[in-house]
Amino acid sequence: MKALRHRAIWLYHPVTIFLSIQVLWIVLLVVWVRWYMAKHAQLREMGARLRAQAEVDPLGWLPFVVAAILLALILAGVTVIFIYWSKQQTLNRMQRAFVSNVTHELKSPVASIQLALETMAMRDLPEEKRREFLGMMLDDTERLASLIDRILGAARIERRRGRFELKPTSFRRFVEDALSEDRHLFEKDGHVVVFEKGADARVAIDASAMRVVLSNLIENAARYSPRGSTIRLRTHRDLRSCRLDVVDSGDGIARKDLRNVFKMFWRADTHGPRRAGTGLGLYIVRSIVREHDGKVWAVSPGPGRGSTFSVRLPRVSKYWSLQRRRSLRAQTEGRS
Repeated sequence: MKALRHRAIWLYHPVTIFLSIQVLWIVLLVVWVRWYMAKHAQLREMGARLRAQAEVDPLGWLPFVVAAILLALILAGVTVIFIYWSKQQTLNRMQRAFVSNVTHELKSPVASIQLALETMAMRDLPEEKRREFLGMMLDDTERLASLIDRILGAARIERRRGRFELKPTSFRRFVEDALSEDRHLFEKDGHVVVFEKGADARVAIDASAMRVVLSNLIENAARYSPRGSTIRLRTHRDLRSCRLDVVDSGDGIARKDLRNVFKMFWRADTHGPRRAGTGLGLYIVRSIVREHDGKVWAVSPGPGRGSTFSVRLPRVSKYWSLQRRRSLRAQTEGRS
């Protein structure tokens, strides 16, 4: 029964339907050509028998060209429909994955908070235990707030395309300031964040947006790394750009998945326990970096061997060109 059902699924698979249509129109073309040539031969034979004064026109290529154009148009239409249908199916899968991930991420802290509240309401707990339960509930509410901020952040990124306020900033100092303020958040689960300071460079960034990039990269490294492991940040510089590497020793990424990690709602298939997350963090990272004319990519030797996420941003000179300053001034005036 399962084999029959599996065969039926492949029978109605879009790729199978698409290939069947290709074969069908080729068969129709061959049948039409053979029919046309047969009819043309019959007409010539009839003309010879009747000794017609006017000979039948020789076989021409015009009908074949017209038929080929019509069939090509049909094929193009089917191909366009297939492409849009495939995109719609991809969007549907992404939506289902998002709903599944968000439902799981919302259900866990809500159930934990409900259990703690019911326990506190039904029992007379000592003060120490009450504080422990309150701490658990605060952690869960923080997790919920982080999830909601992540979802709303993705929507804000879409609305802010082309509206970031870029200002020249020391990239190394920016990373140092961000770590000094948020290190306790990154290391709360026992991870150690180490900043290996390299050569400095000036970059044009929106500080608040780039803080989101840095935070998401470190949180992603911590999520897929064992407790107590070290997350290393490294800065590099060349003539035209600077680069930030976030290196972890966690689960690693399969080579076939390296291009997918930045897609919206995409989650890696792990053999271990399910990891928290919505599949939005790295998508937000890529969107922000692209708005800064930068590039982000991931490198990993393979599963279980850690990974490195790199962000490359173009350098700016100490004093911007007059044209660039005028452009930024025009953007600021346009928003006001």
